[in-house]
Amino acid sequence: MSANTRRSILGWLAAIASAATLAGLVSCGDGVASSPATLVLRGGKVLTMDADRSVATAVAVYGNRIVAVGNDAAVASYIGPDTKVVELAGRTLLPGFIDAHIHPVLGAERLGQCSMDGETLTIEEILPRIQACVDAETNPAPDKWIQVVNVNPANFVATADDLDTISTTRPILMSGIDGHTAWVNHKALQLAGITKATPDPDGGQIERDANGEPTGFLKDAAQGLVAAVVPPLSLAEKMALTQQALDLARARGITTVQDAWASEAEMEVYAALADAGKLKMRVRATLASEIVDDEAEYERLIDLRARFANHPLIRANAVKLFSDGVIEYPTQTAAMITPYLDGKGNETANYGERYFEQDILNAYVARLDAEGFTVHTHSIGDFTTRAVLDAHQAAREQNGETDNRHQISHLQVVDPADFARFAELGVIANMQLFWALPDVYTIDAVQPYLQPARHRLMYPAGSLVRAGALLAGGSDWPVDVFPWDPMPNTPLAAAFMGITRTNPIPDDPLYGQVLNAGEAVTLDDMLAAYTINAAYATRMEAKHGSIEVGKIADFAVIDLDLETIAPEDLLYASVQMTVLDGEVVYDAPAVLAAPATSLRSVSALAANGRSRATRRNHDFCAQIAQAAHATHTPRAPTTHR
Repeated sequence: MSANTRRSILGWLAAIASAATLAGLVSCGDGVASSPATLVLRGGKVLTMDADRSVATAVAVYGNRIVAVGNDAAVASYIGPDTKVVELAGRTLLPGFIDAHIHPVLGAERLGQCSMDGETLTIEEILPRIQACVDAETNPAPDKWIQVVNVNPANFVATADDLDTISTTRPILMSGIDGHTAWVNHKALQLAGITKATPDPDGGQIERDANGEPTGFLKDAAQGLVAAVVPPLSLAEKMALTQQALDLARARGITTVQDAWASEAEMEVYAALADAGKLKMRVRATLASEIVDDEAEYERLIDLRARFANHPLIRANAVKLFSDGVIEYPTQTAAMITPYLDGKGNETANYGERYFEQDILNAYVARLDAEGFTVHTHSIGDFTTRAVLDAHQAAREQNGETDNRHQISHLQVVDPADFARFAELGVIANMQLFWALPDVYTIDAVQPYLQPARHRLMYPAGSLVRAGALLAGGSDWPVDVFPWDPMPNTPLAAAFMGITRTNPIPDDPLYGQVLNAGEAVTLDDMLAAYTINAAYATRMEAKHGSIEVGKIADFAVIDLDLETIAPEDLLYASVQMTVLDGEVVYDAPAVLAAPATSLRSVSALAANGRSRATRRNHDFCAQIAQAAHATHTPRAPTTHR
């Protein structure tokens, strides 16, 4: 059965269920509810996101299940003396959002560190900020690490000598917000054992000067050499920070997260939160792994999956692969089919990095597919995307057609010859369209260095959807942070970008400009990407992702009518309530009760006067792979720009 046929059957079954729901399943046979509902939400605009995109006004819930969907009158019989009734007053009710690419545990660790907030700064501007963080510490240990996060790496240069002006006795690790770049001082180089003789680790680069000495700039897996010697946080510290991150997600209407690189340590945090009754989030983990054809690795993943097979909130039936880097100058580790340019229109010999051998990738993907895992692969460059699609094709030829919902994430540049292959192979396009606007990352640090035909395909969501690809949405948090908003890449803000692809920042030089208008998608595409499509991607569409009788009661209440507002108003739309398993897990403060009263996402930039300086890079996947990559077989050192 082809992927398209399978989706058609699923859609047909969902359409029957939806029609029955709105026609009569609001009652039990005789038209009378069998028992009062525990929760009723009425008087709103219920976007069910079912196959017919039915619209209702009210929903009734018993326990954690939806028992009625229809108009207010039809649901009235479910209201009893103990029923909690939420008056929607015209607000929008949606299925709970599913962030299909996020890093809650690892990203949470940044919440307590010295942040540069992703602003476009020079090293001369950053140094006083680091010093201010150091000055604010209370009696730090003489050897305590100074950790700086959220540095904007676009066109950014720094060295160990620069960081030595802060301290030569305390190690300093300064991490780019993209997750692919880091800068350290000489003390950190010393503790990590990085010298002139240290080979580049597999999947990473140690930048060196003309004499071969490390400069302090580390790319991709080379960061792991330092990360391996940084003292880890305790389980209790990780739990507290992760709870903060999940609170942020719930406040944005998110009820399910797909952790895009979960090691056993991250799984331990989720399990501990669940045991303490504090998780209150569905977690689909994509297990951290390396591209190796190794029986011990397969068994490790199978055992870890089995550990959570019957958990009510946590599943571990997917695997994450990290296959290339990022496309922005000066890092340029994304793997490209055509070479990068030198910024003046001339071709270079740089095609980016190749972090795998095709035959090993093929064998690895085929085995994971045979074992029933979803394979979730990071890919920025068009070379890697083609190679990963080739691996899925080889797996299909070996295993036959499976239903594992494989995904390729980011997809910043995709060759047109590969658009149709997503639908043909049943591979889901997992995209972060909050980034699909003209800004420092897509223009300044990319356009001069790409072939024009490649740049015209930046974030080709429209082309992929038109070719039949299923679009899922994710944030890649903590890649995007603002000084006033630690989680601005919301499903609603991403919807604005996906629909308009327009820079909305009034004082930005690129204000009002559009990034590849032909690649825009619709509001329905974006809402589906964060609801029913993401549920399908996580193999949970039978239980949630749409508002239908029998499904789990996961909801997000939005203050505006999303179908009638102008696209730019999506930036002002506010989540006012989040429901998980029929329980209200987020209820907005009274100050947010009226529409458009709070600063929302990118629209806040103009009001705060920070404009372009606070746009974010991506992605976070490489940084979280550092420690694992540090154990790779090293290759001979090379000199890089």
